[in-house]
Amino acid sequence: MTAETSHPEGLRPVDLIGAAVLAVAMLGPVLFHRGYALRGDMIFTPDQPWKDAWLGLDGAVPRFVPGDAIVWLLSQMVSGDLVQKMVLVGALLAGALGIARLVGNLSGVARFAAMLVYLWNPWVFERLSIGQWPMVVGYLLLPWLLLASLQLTGSPGPTRRDGAVFFVLMGLSAACAPAAGLLACALSGVVLVVGGARSTVFLGWAATGLLVNLPWIVPSLVATESLTATDGQFTAFAAKGESPLGTLASVLTLGGIWKTSVVPQERTVPVVVLLSLALTLVAVWSTWRSRHTSPVLVRSLLVVGAAAVLVAALPSVGPVADALDTAGLHLPSLGLLRDSQRYLGPAALVIAFGLAHAVHALRVRAVPGREAFVIAAGALAMVPVAALPSMAWGLSGDLEPVRYPQEWTEVAESWPAADPDDGAVVVLPWHGGYRGFEWNALRAMLDPAPRFFPGEVLIDDRHFLGSAVLDSEDDRLAGVAAALESPDPAGELRALGVRWVLVEKHNGHPMVPRGNVVHDGEWLRLVDLGAPPASDGRRSVEGPGSARRTVVIAAVTLAAASWFAAICVILGSGMYRVRHKREMVREEL
Repeated sequence: MTAETSHPEGLRPVDLIGAAVLAVAMLGPVLFHRGYALRGDMIFTPDQPWKDAWLGLDGAVPRFVPGDAIVWLLSQMVSGDLVQKMVLVGALLAGALGIARLVGNLSGVARFAAMLVYLWNPWVFERLSIGQWPMVVGYLLLPWLLLASLQLTGSPGPTRRDGAVFFVLMGLSAACAPAAGLLACALSGVVLVVGGARSTVFLGWAATGLLVNLPWIVPSLVATESLTATDGQFTAFAAKGESPLGTLASVLTLGGIWKTSVVPQERTVPVVVLLSLALTLVAVWSTWRSRHTSPVLVRSLLVVGAAAVLVAALPSVGPVADALDTAGLHLPSLGLLRDSQRYLGPAALVIAFGLAHAVHALRVRAVPGREAFVIAAGALAMVPVAALPSMAWGLSGDLEPVRYPQEWTEVAESWPAADPDDGAVVVLPWHGGYRGFEWNALRAMLDPAPRFFPGEVLIDDRHFLGSAVLDSEDDRLAGVAAALESPDPAGELRALGVRWVLVEKHNGHPMVPRGNVVHDGEWLRLVDLGAPPASDGRRSVEGPGSARRTVVIAAVTLAAASWFAAICVILGSGMYRVRHKREMVREEL
């Protein structure tokens, strides 16, 4: 690493201990109990079956491609709850150690302050609260990507290993979520521009960004014919003020999520937000003061941080949201960019870097006779905890693991709809894709049926946001909704290629089409509507054709092969270094 970015030493045991303490304090019950922390979009299942949707082959918006395919692969090796624990713990450790590395030339208390504020903040809290764990993982990779990008701007020039490390980190970010892939491209691009990288490096950056994001870019392009525009989505998902201080104050303190029901109670108190706002101002000022010792890094951080705040806050301005909504009507795939507050994450890099330098400045003044500066440094470092106590112990218990009812497993083992040619499955009630199961303490969670049961399992993708309703993005699902409201829902569903209806009980009282009940238990009912007719109507619930499948699979294969090639370069470089050191030792002997 360059001199201005990190300490020449490697991983410090004290930093690893600090990162582990933070992971335990934040995850708590997730670590000490078996089961699944199911909340919002965070859905893990015991043995996630393979679906074409995991590669975006179903024609829907590829919001988690190829992340679902990676989760499927991992769940073939260990149980899904262990996959969840490994992902969450590994990501928190990586993020903490990465930010500690970024300020590695500072004191231990300063490095811990950086780790604390980078992990323990409203953005991480709110994203975990709505279950967007892939976005959190991508966010926690940003410090390492920042360091790798800085390495590409160094002199005499990046090595092959530097390029391979950068490629792997970009690939990991893109695999988390499309939004994380876009953030990685933006962050690294800013660093290269500010650092004055060579033109060949920019070409490599552009090629890397395109290549690693192909697995979701290609499906989003080939799915446009099966997508329908969703009006008002940018307005509905715009950042919102959590306290009377307004949206800008919330965004500047790493908050402002659109879903007010997940906002921690303390964030609605103006004094608490003011305390966090003071912390942000101190951090920005401290970052600016460091511009002479770390010019490229500081300028990059300030540009990225300012851009992140603007991107997060602008859609909350009426005319901007209206313009984006209008654009989304003409380009449905633009829906991938809604929920602008999730792009606020990079601003935390500025706060972490600046807070670490502010704490360090107090710590170095703690000479004999001025020990009070030690207390001041410690107090400043602990402000994130004082401003957000709800983060402790799994979001104050909201991430308490649960187990799926045994009935779900029994139905999955005898699932009659495993054959794709046997017809699709529609899950009722058809009222949005989120559920509040009694066995999960009625926490709002995405319907787990598509990830729990094999075959084509269709759920309603409309969003019910108070009195507002965002229509389905997929015309196939709109067809299912129309069939359910028709005089003959069973016949209309069969014409669409649907044979089975799965009713999730205790979630309302839906009208169930008539058919043969093959299972009726405490939590689930499975109804057989009869074999669908062999007609062209079945294509309305099928994904892209064979030609499009070939294009998508080729894109995924190319990205995966390039990523593994980069890993091989890193491993080969490591082996060479080890062998070279051994030879030097032998010569000395």
